[in-house]
Amino acid sequence: MLLFGGVMAGVGFFSTTGDLAFDQSRLARIDAHYQRAVDDEEVAGVRALIYQNDRMVYERNWGYRDIARRSPMSEDTIFHIYSMTKPITSVAVMMLFEEGKFLLHEPIAKYIPELANLRVYAPKKKSANKNRLPTRAAKRQPTIHDVLTHQAGFTYGIFDPTPLGALYRRQGLGLNIETDLKSFVTKLGKMPLKFDPGEHWHYSVSTDVLGRLVEVASGQKFSAFLQERIFGPLAMVDTSFRFDPAKANRQATLYSQKGVPAQFTRKGLRAQPTGPGLESAHKSILTSYFPEAEFDSGGAGLLSTTADYLRFARMLLNDGELDGQRLLAPNTVKMMRQDHLGSTQALARYTSTMPGDGIGFGLGFGMIKDQGLSSLPMPEESYFWGGAAGTLFWIDPKNKMIVLFMTQVLPHRTTLRKDMWPLTYQAIKDAKLND
Repeated sequence: MLLFGGVMAGVGFFSTTGDLAFDQSRLARIDAHYQRAVDDEEVAGVRALIYQNDRMVYERNWGYRDIARRSPMSEDTIFHIYSMTKPITSVAVMMLFEEGKFLLHEPIAKYIPELANLRVYAPKKKSANKNRLPTRAAKRQPTIHDVLTHQAGFTYGIFDPTPLGALYRRQGLGLNIETDLKSFVTKLGKMPLKFDPGEHWHYSVSTDVLGRLVEVASGQKFSAFLQERIFGPLAMVDTSFRFDPAKANRQATLYSQKGVPAQFTRKGLRAQPTGPGLESAHKSILTSYFPEAEFDSGGAGLLSTTADYLRFARMLLNDGELDGQRLLAPNTVKMMRQDHLGSTQALARYTSTMPGDGIGFGLGFGMIKDQGLSSLPMPEESYFWGGAAGTLFWIDPKNKMIVLFMTQVLPHRTTLRKDMWPLTYQAIKDAKLND
């Protein structure tokens, strides 16, 4: 059954200057596409919206936020947004940069001494200690800029199949980190780097390190800084690191494909489905969201709603300000959404939207350098990022547009969030799009 919890307004042509013309019959293709996904049990529920030129063009819900309770997906559903936390953390860092707390070219160890004198994993060398990975001296130490742009040399244990990834997992630097940020960077400082800083782009725990940088530079717990400096001013009332019992009825259930939870303890995100359909994700995935958890994951820890995240995205689209609350200067936002990689290549591309031909990386999100080379329909200068459970946002500044897509399946192996790109732009009738 198709469940509509939002509104669709403004279809057809618009007279307001800057409004794009959306075709109602083509917007209906979005309806049909995600209804099929729910019917086929690829996902339990979906929420999507298109916001253009300061008005909601399209807003829809499909399916359920909780299948067992028959709770429909709705506009106030709270999602695990995973890596869509990263842009928020990066904004926090740049707010402190604006205040002169640090310079981006400075070594991260100047502020986090636990990360001093890092060495590099050298798989071709023999280690004198069979219980330790072989290492060599680094050509240089990572800077704050390296950490902001995933060029520092860190990795993600949950994705990395090498002995270094296995070491991260053994040391508790995996999906759920049961410690605070200071203890986290202490452990990380004992790990070798995957490569010399600046040599590659590699998706990693870097943004969790940034959470600790915010704590050191501000003198506040990371979650407290976000609440006081970002969530409060932007009226993001449902965004936090922990479950709120008073909002439990709005929390989306996190699902996995059939058979994955039974394998999860052994295989983690590499677990494969045993059949069609969904079941609740392994309970260990949720431990970091309970009140007693200590780790404020700047890389993947936040819960949020589309309403809250839309306010954050609107602030970025509006050059750092929303409703009289300025978080960043226009020049800082411009700096963040430019490419910071140049010719540096990705060491591994876990998805086709990571840096590659036509796709760069700014300070907290991917960005389109060349629409043709990227093979993506977003115009140049658009910037975006997603989350591990199937969430996605992008901002198209040329067309004053924000799009949000939310679903909750981990690990996420469908193309549903990426499908929102062509489905959005095919519905726009203006011939002078992007001009």
